Amino acid sequence: MKKAVWLNKSNGQLCVTIPKGSGIKEGDIIGIEKQKIKSIVYSFVVADLFHYGHLQLLEKANSLGDFHICGVLTNEAIQLYKEEPIADLKERQAIVSSLRCVDMVMTQTSKDPTENLKKIHNQFKKAKIILVHGSNWKNVPGSAYIKKIGGEIIKPPFYEKLSTKKIINRIFKIHKKRARK
Repeated sequence: MKKAVWLNKSNGQLCVTIPKGSGIKEGDIIGIEKQKIKSIVYSFVVADLFHYGHLQLLEKANSLGDFHICGVLTNEAIQLYKEEPIADLKERQAIVSSLRCVDMVMTQTSKDPTENLKKIHNQFKKAKIILVHGSNWKNVPGSAYIKKIGGEIIKPPFYEKLSTKKIINRIFKIHKKRARK
């Protein structure tokens, strides 16, 4: 099947519209010459209250390889290790998928991205997979699998100034000040 490529004016990315019933499903990678992709970068985020720290990590990840895939954790996966997100999965995925520094978004159903990494490795058997996560986590989930397949783990510096927790705390602090006036 041949399809015309079109420009998404909202984010500047080139896109292809696939008709229903084509046999192609969400998450499939199409129209990419796999032999030209030598390295795939996988990052994963919650991306709740998206901020500059998220953007820095995703831009850094994008600069490390030929194709950048970002996993966005489901609400259920997040709640296993921290408070539930404010934005739901579809909202968070929409934000991440609109970024020029992300080539593809995958749903990540666990804190551990190994299942997604296996899918990627099966699709791109000859590509090196680079797992990227901020330096704020000592043990990056998925590291054992990446080492097993000869990939690489890169931990860019964590952006300390902003985090979802810091943003929420700042909002509460401002609200308290205004409530006293």
